[in-house]
Amino acid sequence: MAAVLAFRPVHVLEITFNDFNLLVPLSGTSTLSVEYTHSVSLTKVVDVYRINESGIYAYEEKWQEFLAGQPLNGSPEGEFFVKRLDKSLGKEWMYWFIEVNHFRLVLDGRPVFEQPAEDGLLVIRVKEVSAFKAHAGW
Repeated sequence: MAAVLAFRPVHVLEITFNDFNLLVPLSGTSTLSVEYTHSVSLTKVVDVYRINESGIYAYEEKWQEFLAGQPLNGSPEGEFFVKRLDKSLGKEWMYWFIEVNHFRLVLDGRPVFEQPAEDGLLVIRVKEVSAFKAHAGW
């Protein structure tokens, strides 16, 4: 019976960046914040996602300057302009980050990764894996 349960499929959040790989079992909805320095304005940007077994949802964008590559409409809230979203992105979302972006990932209020001094592709994915693999973190 235990062997059957170990191979039962479960939904996970998989985050990869170059050699970094994190698997987090999903139970309910998680919040992932991608905090980074904008490569043109060199100001802070925060993209907030809600993630559950059905996929990744863009929830909120926060930025500090109206320059190239940043939204043109948002409401001022403290030191940020904020745009609320409710947009399904499917089960995979990617960013290309360069060293100057110095991004950081915060999952459910806890920092889980900070960009090393290298460029690379950040991939955020919802997928199914065996329960054993999910809990082993592979």
